[in-house]
Amino acid sequence: MTTPAWLPTRFDRAAFPTIADLELAAWAVYRKDFATVPRFRTENVGVVRRAHKVRADREHTYWHMITEGEPEESRTTPMPDRLERLPWTRPIIENEGDAAASVKVWANERHGNTHVCIWFDRQNYIVVLKQCTGHYLLKTAYCPEPKRQQQLHREYAAWKKSGARL
Repeated sequence: MTTPAWLPTRFDRAAFPTIADLELAAWAVYRKDFATVPRFRTENVGVVRRAHKVRADREHTYWHMITEGEPEESRTTPMPDRLERLPWTRPIIENEGDAAASVKVWANERHGNTHVCIWFDRQNYIVVLKQCTGHYLLKTAYCPEPKRQQQLHREYAAWKKSGARL
């Protein structure tokens, strides 16, 4: 299958002398892409703009998207695979309904909240939105490892089989 025209090229890590340079490029894309509010279907998708605990010059949502770990204070090092694919986040949110792309979309419950998973499994990139009253909140986006991919496939199949709708 071909890559959809709406999906931008991911960053090529080799084109950046350091991870810090790659992170700066990803930050610039994030700031551009989320300067205006994207929409998931008919509702706005917000981001947490307050400073992250670890990196005061970066917004919370952005830093959470490009790092991993718990507690939040342990998220000190950006992950190259997340940085490379950050340009995909907004286009996947806005184009999840493209039937030719076969993006998988379903809801799940995490820590008492309803989350919407938007998984472009052909590119192995998932965007997670928290459902709020009248809008969504971008929680994170990442490339699931093989074990997590298997879990996501099972979760999506169970959700679809249940007949649930968003």
